[in-house]
Amino acid sequence: MNRTFRLRWKEKEYVLDLGESSSRLLDPENGWESLLTHYSWTKEEDGSYSLPDGSVALLKSGKLYIHTKGKTFQFSIKGKESSNSEAAQFEIKSPMPGKIIKMEVKPGDKVKKGQTLAVVEAMKMEHALRAGLDADVKEVHSQPGDIVSQDQLLVLLS
Repeated sequence: MNRTFRLRWKEKEYVLDLGESSSRLLDPENGWESLLTHYSWTKEEDGSYSLPDGSVALLKSGKLYIHTKGKTFQFSIKGKESSNSEAAQFEIKSPMPGKIIKMEVKPGDKVKKGQTLAVVEAMKMEHALRAGLDADVKEVHSQPGDIVSQDQLLVLLS
């Protein structure tokens, strides 16, 4: 079963085809010819994909993260929608395995849309997790220094 995603990076659109036995990154400027092909992606327990050379790919929250040769690339996946996006706004989850660097809120705090709630370090990059709406902080489930898994609930808003 193939998993095909339309990506956007630096105002350019690509197609990523993650197949059972191979993966291809297709480029429209070259007649959709494959730019990159790998035959040995391994799905890991944490939901990421890896290659023997140490490269890692992760699909999360409408984005594709690829870490290879010391650099991390973040692609936006076009047209990917959450099945329950309204409820998801109240649950702030870790986008990937990592470490909590900062927790900016505590239960009872009032937050504004766009406000940073927590910062997670993953793949040597810091990812600020922001509120998607004005809300109250109901629960905080992690503290700075905690190691978290992908999709782990960090903050619950109400």
